[in-house]
Amino acid sequence: GNTLRHTIFFMLLLQSSIAHTRVPSLFGRAFARTSVRTAATTVNAPPAGGGDTGSRSALDETDKKGRFVRTPSLFRNFITKDPEARFPPASDRYHLYISYACPWANRCLAALKMKGLDKAIGVSVVHPTWQQTKPGEDEHTGWVFKSEDDPPVSSSTGMGSFPATGCIPDGINNAKSIRELYEKAAEANLKAGKGNGDPGKKYSVPLLWDKKEGTIVNNESEDILRMLNREFSDFEEPGSKKYDLYPDNLVNEIESVNSWVYDNINNGVYKCGFAKSQEAYDEAVENLYKHLDKAEEILSEQRYLAGSEITEADIRLFMTLVRFDEVYVVYFKCNIRPISSYPNLLNYCRDLYQTPGLGESINMDHIKTHYYTSHPTLNHYAVIPAGPAVVDDLSKPHDRDRF
Repeated sequence: GNTLRHTIFFMLLLQSSIAHTRVPSLFGRAFARTSVRTAATTVNAPPAGGGDTGSRSALDETDKKGRFVRTPSLFRNFITKDPEARFPPASDRYHLYISYACPWANRCLAALKMKGLDKAIGVSVVHPTWQQTKPGEDEHTGWVFKSEDDPPVSSSTGMGSFPATGCIPDGINNAKSIRELYEKAAEANLKAGKGNGDPGKKYSVPLLWDKKEGTIVNNESEDILRMLNREFSDFEEPGSKKYDLYPDNLVNEIESVNSWVYDNINNGVYKCGFAKSQEAYDEAVENLYKHLDKAEEILSEQRYLAGSEITEADIRLFMTLVRFDEVYVVYFKCNIRPISSYPNLLNYCRDLYQTPGLGESINMDHIKTHYYTSHPTLNHYAVIPAGPAVVDDLSKPHDRDRF
């Protein structure tokens, strides 16, 4: 009896051991590989421009408590009208690289169009689905360039088929990826004695490029937005409306609004979506809706966030709101309440979308395709939801004229 029991015990033990070392499914291998890479780069991620710990994306930017912490931008040069400026304003000298999907890049494109700078500054648009940027060398995925006549691409895990409709390739440097531009700029700066040759480890958009020096001027959306607003007035198209998105008399109000909108709403949705602990998510979603309620209250009393004039504060908030019901409610678990249920925020979005230059900067196909196809740990099969047709709603009449 004892011999039989011992035999059964060791057979069960062996079976258990085999079960726990069995090769996982394709889904499991992909998920595990991504998770391990994310965890490793999160622990070791340096500050911008720091040591070489491997390329990374926004998914890797979390602290030890699972909170999303965005990496600062690395290139912070400025275009100014100063006679001694390294980067003076000029027509056809600078080029803007963007993704329609990225809200930070989208705000810059909106400003460029609202200011009538389409002919002064060229634009390239990346494919919305992240691809491997150096196949065979590392596993980094990020923004790549495609032409509209290129064949569709799949997600990095081989799922789906996503066309290059609306993409504009890089006709300046003929780069295949945004990463390539960062590396090219770092090399150019090193040769010119203006940098240490480090391109950073996160290859983001927007990216403002100087064709004369062959380098990146700036990759911080706030800086780019303000340069487009103030420094290129001599190159605005005749007949374009003269918006001042950062007027001197509203600077204090704009900065006050930007501070809570950025941290709790613009970045807040990412804190929800990329949270890696329940504690981090709960904290982020509470702050998000607290400040959406605050915006709703302000907009019940005035047409725009800073008063009676449209400013950069409105563009910055709008870029999050326009993505909210299509993406963030589902994908980032921001599902307490959609924007469509806020009377003032909804009509405010309609008003802004119908503002010349602003609405035409929105490409919802790119927006949805990027989010739902570029993060395998969040949506492995790259299935894109059908609704809820936000752009159709934004074309409807609004009530903001009452102010």
